[in-house]
Amino acid sequence: MKELFEKLNRLTLDNKLDYLIDTCFFIWIFEHNKEKKFEKFIRKNRCGLTSFNAEELIHVTHHIHDKLKESERHFFHHKSNLFIIDIPVHPGNCEDEHRFVSSILPELDLVEPDPSDAVILAAAIKTHADVLTRDKHDMFNARLENYLNKYNVKVLNTFPKN
Repeated sequence: MKELFEKLNRLTLDNKLDYLIDTCFFIWIFEHNKEKKFEKFIRKNRCGLTSFNAEELIHVTHHIHDKLKESERHFFHHKSNLFIIDIPVHPGNCEDEHRFVSSILPELDLVEPDPSDAVILAAAIKTHADVLTRDKHDMFNARLENYLNKYNVKVLNTFPKN
């Protein structure tokens, strides 16, 4: 999986995106056979995974069913229109996660207490991207939605209807 992510085009936080894909949403796509829908979606929208989320996916891929791994690998062999957004933080280091979030928007740490969720939200604010996640209880809630409105960022739990 790592080698497939390394082949994707790289962007920085200075680039604008339409959507950032959270780790759990990415897994949900393949668990529910939504690859074709995702393929159409990324043809119409600039989508990315942060390098942080790519690292999480590499880690959890060892724990998912072989059929899902095969679907993911097949998908990536034919895609060049999904981007990796390089960010200077890695999963599992809460201090660096907090530091990264604070460098973009210090009060975000107070609004979103989960450091890894705050990382993708900070990246979304910086890239002006909406977030696709299945993590309803943490990121998909009214309190956070109200906060993100001022940055014109939405958190969605399914593909938007275009």
